[in-house]
Amino acid sequence: MKVYAGAPAAARCYLEAGRSRADDYYLAEGTGLARRYTATTERVAEQPPLGGDAYEAWVAGRDAVTGQPRGRLRTDDRAVRFVEVIVNGPKSWSLAAVLHPDIAAAYDAAQDRAAEQVISWLAQHATTRVGPRGEQVQVPAEVLEAVTVRHYTSRSGDPHRHLHLQINARMFAAGKWRGLHTVGIRDCLDAINGIGHAAVACDPQFRTALAWHGYTLKSDGEIQELAAFWGPFSARAAQIGRNRDRYEREWTRAHPGEQAGPALRRGWDARAWAEDRPDKVTPSPGVNLDERWRNELLALGYRDHDRTVALSAVYVGALDRDGVAERVLTRLAARRSAWNAADLRGEAERLIAAAGIVADASVRLELADDLTVRALDRCVPLLARDDVPEHVRAQTSRPVLAVEADLTVRLAARGHAALGDEFGSRDAAPPDWLSRALDPDQRTSVRALTGDRPLVVVEGAAGAGKTTTLSATRMLLYGQGHRLMVVTPTLKAAKVAGEETGAAAGSAAWLAFQHGWRWNPDGAWTRLTAGQTDPATGRAYDGPTPTARLRAGDLLVVDEAGMLDQDTARALVSIADESHARLALLGDRHQLPAVGRGGVLDLALDQLDPAAHVTLEAVHRFTRSDATGRTTPDDAYAALTLAMRTGEDPGAVFDALLVRGQIRLHPDLAALQQTLADTADVSHASGQRVAVVADTGEQVTELNAAIRDRLVTRGLVDDTHTVTTAVGERIGRGDRITTRRNDAKLGVANRDTWLVTAVDRDGALHVTPAEGGTAPAAGATRLGGHGTRTLPAGYVTSHVQLGYACTVHGAQGETVTAGHVVIGERTGAASAYVGMTRGRQANTAHLVAIDALEAREQWIAVFARDRADLGPARAVQVAALEVDRYGPVPTVSPPQLEAPAVRRPTEELRLPTLHRAATSGIHR
Repeated sequence: MKVYAGAPAAARCYLEAGRSRADDYYLAEGTGLARRYTATTERVAEQPPLGGDAYEAWVAGRDAVTGQPRGRLRTDDRAVRFVEVIVNGPKSWSLAAVLHPDIAAAYDAAQDRAAEQVISWLAQHATTRVGPRGEQVQVPAEVLEAVTVRHYTSRSGDPHRHLHLQINARMFAAGKWRGLHTVGIRDCLDAINGIGHAAVACDPQFRTALAWHGYTLKSDGEIQELAAFWGPFSARAAQIGRNRDRYEREWTRAHPGEQAGPALRRGWDARAWAEDRPDKVTPSPGVNLDERWRNELLALGYRDHDRTVALSAVYVGALDRDGVAERVLTRLAARRSAWNAADLRGEAERLIAAAGIVADASVRLELADDLTVRALDRCVPLLARDDVPEHVRAQTSRPVLAVEADLTVRLAARGHAALGDEFGSRDAAPPDWLSRALDPDQRTSVRALTGDRPLVVVEGAAGAGKTTTLSATRMLLYGQGHRLMVVTPTLKAAKVAGEETGAAAGSAAWLAFQHGWRWNPDGAWTRLTAGQTDPATGRAYDGPTPTARLRAGDLLVVDEAGMLDQDTARALVSIADESHARLALLGDRHQLPAVGRGGVLDLALDQLDPAAHVTLEAVHRFTRSDATGRTTPDDAYAALTLAMRTGEDPGAVFDALLVRGQIRLHPDLAALQQTLADTADVSHASGQRVAVVADTGEQVTELNAAIRDRLVTRGLVDDTHTVTTAVGERIGRGDRITTRRNDAKLGVANRDTWLVTAVDRDGALHVTPAEGGTAPAAGATRLGGHGTRTLPAGYVTSHVQLGYACTVHGAQGETVTAGHVVIGERTGAASAYVGMTRGRQANTAHLVAIDALEAREQWIAVFARDRADLGPARAVQVAALEVDRYGPVPTVSPPQLEAPAVRRPTEELRLPTLHRAATSGIHR
């Protein structure tokens, strides 16, 4: 979702220029820039389309026909103008539309109907705030306006039919035009996305067109017969886009201050399509883009099936509605502690689509409404008040509350236990020879970890030496006759912990699984008892293996415990309780939180004796070179990272980083990517380990491609004999890759990084663990003490990615020579802190900004973002704060909110287009 705040003219430019230039092939003069809709709580009506000038007026908050202002308008460039969401579908749907005009027509029509359904839903749920500051209440919309703009390609130029749906920030409510409450729209995004997807996936006309050409949908919505072609096709399209961007950069450097015209851009486009394909005729500017795409698919081996398939659909009446409602709650509970009705609606729509329902909109909408109501009836309200706005996440479920309650009780029993009870008393003082190797905080931590407390929490900043502390702890425990077992949220981190500390180590999920815990794809947890049939193996479960068993007095350490979700935490604490083992939680509440219901460290600290809570404050990681070239500790930067960790005075931290040269400004995203590609190219070529960290998977993919292009150009990566993954990444000898799925048989873990030493003809990869940045010499079989692996073609296609850049979750736990982090509108405080603490010698933040002042504002905004889910108890506080911050809904309509006797702005609903809208999908 995008909230656009700025000049109306810039919005028009964004809409016209933001599309791929390939879209120009579809756009004709006089067709209008956008389709416009007006909606009330009862109906949606399409109005005459908007041209460029009318669209600009509409964005400005004026009547698109008369130009009259709608209420009191802000005129500055920071005024919110509209909220934008995208209506789209799986990529294979766009490929099918390329191949068959009737599918294209049906797909476009289905997207139009989906947009109307989204607009209709928003008209019933959008609100505005009225009343004096501090006493505002939320009232519902009476009239809402929206536009849609169809684009046919992605920014890289591959087929991607989608609608930009923009909701105007001016809405009519309580008697006059007012400002839309954009936070409420943001928190309803799950419903918007769910309705948009299900409306198309369940559309009878669209599904009939697919079946007519022999296409069937997989459970994720992708077309079975086209899914395998998307990766290679996308790789080709992405290369075309990079070629075209390269031509533009070269031309811009040669013609400073000039703007390229349409003819020149079309020439670049034709040249980009022909590059690296000498066997293909260079297309002329007038060649239909669909024809180009069809030729690409034929070159990849696609052939039409020349057959139809029966359109099989699940009968709505056969659906177990109560069972689906329970699944809605289970799936939401696996991701968060609290939700709202929009979250329920979005999940219901996704389950309807996955179930194979094909039905008219009215039937599907009734079903979705009913499932939402059934799920809501099963919820437990977090706030005992009836004035909670609909968008506030103030609902949870009994299982969610039960998990936190059980976890709290177990932690309290350990936190309040008398020393020596059950776990045995012992002398916890480390010997002098070991104490001299530790700093004071580390010595205190070792005493606590090797003592007799049943629960210990050790928090430490990035680079504070937790590994050193655990190594010392293992040695002392061994001398006491006890074992140290370390578990981490990921298998990769567990492998590193085991190697660096010498302790038995595994992932948290592995230990829970060994002790009988199971979870289904929806996230529901159960536990096997001995003798029960294990659904994972089909054999009787006979308990944990010897390596997973704990004995009384052993120490179970959960490293990176801040990332631990509550379900896994309950399993681990239960295992420790049953084994009479001691428990230690190591982590940092200022680094990345759990993906899902977290707050485990907070729960433990609430129940813990303060003496059992130790904080490692001395940071040892960062170094610098002095004037003589000697490496010394960088204490100044260590102090800055501690300030980043707590969010203390982010403006002052930014100023210090700017002076140190650790802030890089870029005029646009393309320039940022180019700079990072150049930097990473040099680093990888020299064998230096770097971390390039971005917010989203899409950004990471773009950075990976840009960095790889540099390495191919320099001859460090082979691009002649490659394999293409399902997401369109090309991989050849010399590439740095990441495995994204644990596989014990292959000996690989999620987020392990490898270097490709060879590519087989069948698409298998020979890899060796990546310690530097270049491929080992030909014939090398081992690196860093680890053997090579052979990754089968099927695994490569589905579970391998390029590994030059990563998201922050892939970077946490890494320590490299230099770190580079992209700061954007989605970057949160924890992400920035983790990204800026990966490098020993250098850490740099990269921002798109005009000047340092704008970059400073972005940096400060980052450290104000913290949406970590800390469990349902904390969700109660968050919900109450949001009601106070954004205003409640009035339980009784106060006189000042009653609409005066004025004409409502529904004249446009009575235009001749009303009849056409009424017969093409108005939803009541």
